[in-house]
Amino acid sequence: MARSSSALGLASAAAFLAIGAYTDAFTVPSQSQRSISAAPSLLTNSNSRHISRPAASFTSLAVLSKEQALYTAERLAGMSRGEIQHIFEDLDADGSGSIDLSELDLLAKYFPGETFTPEIRAKLMKEIDTDGNGEIDAEEFYQWMVVNAKSDGSADSKGTKQMQMRQARLEVGKDGIDPHLMELLDELGVGAVVQKEWGNPEFVAVANLFHALYQRGDGMRAVDFTEYRPKLQEKLGKDVEQLIYLFPSAHKSALLADGILMAPIGEDIEVPNVLEGGMVTIPKDLRPYLVDMEVINSHDQHVLENSNPVHNLWSFYQHATVLPIMSEGARESIIEYQKRGAGATVADVLNWHESRFAESGKEVPELWQKHLELFRAPDGKFVCVEENMKRLADKDGDGEIDWDEFVSADFQQCFV
Repeated sequence: MARSSSALGLASAAAFLAIGAYTDAFTVPSQSQRSISAAPSLLTNSNSRHISRPAASFTSLAVLSKEQALYTAERLAGMSRGEIQHIFEDLDADGSGSIDLSELDLLAKYFPGETFTPEIRAKLMKEIDTDGNGEIDAEEFYQWMVVNAKSDGSADSKGTKQMQMRQARLEVGKDGIDPHLMELLDELGVGAVVQKEWGNPEFVAVANLFHALYQRGDGMRAVDFTEYRPKLQEKLGKDVEQLIYLFPSAHKSALLADGILMAPIGEDIEVPNVLEGGMVTIPKDLRPYLVDMEVINSHDQHVLENSNPVHNLWSFYQHATVLPIMSEGARESIIEYQKRGAGATVADVLNWHESRFAESGKEVPELWQKHLELFRAPDGKFVCVEENMKRLADKDGDGEIDWDEFVSADFQQCFV
């Protein structure tokens, strides 16, 4: 495809849609040490409804490095490299630095739903031991785990991480993108894309490929949207282009009480239009798709990066309002935040944010002032949710709130 004059001017914006395009002021800096707290979580999976991520679907363009692709696979698996290394060291019972056939028995405690017969262990050894030397080293184990296993977000009574085997190996490749989309991505100077579908319609997956084209999270623009709107409507369809147009405004409203994540669900919402000024309407039927795009491109990529319970609880509460309208895949990612936020409170979230602004010596921006009011007693929205969680949601009185109880609880009194 011949490049237009506008596209030729995008050489300096070659990675506008790259991983992290929407990593901005909302996100928490990553930490070098990543771990999971084994503390009990308020929100637990019900035995009657197991929340599992649909077969992972993501595409990595050729320029995505092997390290980036593996890190993306970690996020889809719900495990970091450090966590997988911890499991490897546990299985290496004799401390030799490798796992032999007999030590594969120890996998059973991590995969309670699997039976490791001698035949299965032999098959696993052959599959994982890629150099065929009869032993599994740490890198071989990591490369196998990250695409064949996934965390179910829980731990047993001893704190052992519980996992499931994937029904099909997670594949990382570029075959999932149609050739005409590949050509358009190339024309627009796109460097790398991570694509997850989570069961959404195809037009949503296509829109997500171009989510940062009109404006990134840091305000930079790859193209003149006034020029490209009709072009993309023709090439991709009006439904796809509408999501691309709405996403920058939806993203910038994420901290607002009446924004994409925290406004009451069920009605159209109005948010500031960051592309043209004024206000723009997000129709209620498109909001679930924009919420999923927000999770994929801003929050989901950080869930493994931070072990601080306060930070994780903040991320969970940001999305609590829209959990019922998310896809299963997005919902599972956000619930992981809640599990990693065990032991933290709304007051802790408020204190953390206020202290970091105080330490910086900078005045709290008006946007953040309004956001922090949601966590401030006595009238903050999330103070209300925290205080009423067990009263409204723990219907069977067992002291825990499973997923069915959470989504059926009426928290609207807190959201009005």
